[in-house]
Amino acid sequence: MTTQTETTKTPQEIGAHALAKAVKYADRADRYANSERGTDEFNHGRVATYGGLAAVYAEVAKAAAALAAETSR
Repeated sequence: MTTQTETTKTPQEIGAHALAKAVKYADRADRYANSERGTDEFNHGRVATYGGLAAVYAEVAKAAAALAAETSR
């Protein structure tokens, strides 16, 4: 039998987590963009994928920051 624990995170915690993920994926995209290994087709696909993930996480971080600013008023 498993139990479920519900954890509520603050907008600041969500934003910090999302920002860390955005940086992680942006770094990976940069690594593949500047890599001499692998084929260009393979690397371009990785750059697009990781760049897209970085952009999504950056948007989540921005939304969390806006929410945190709004709730602190």
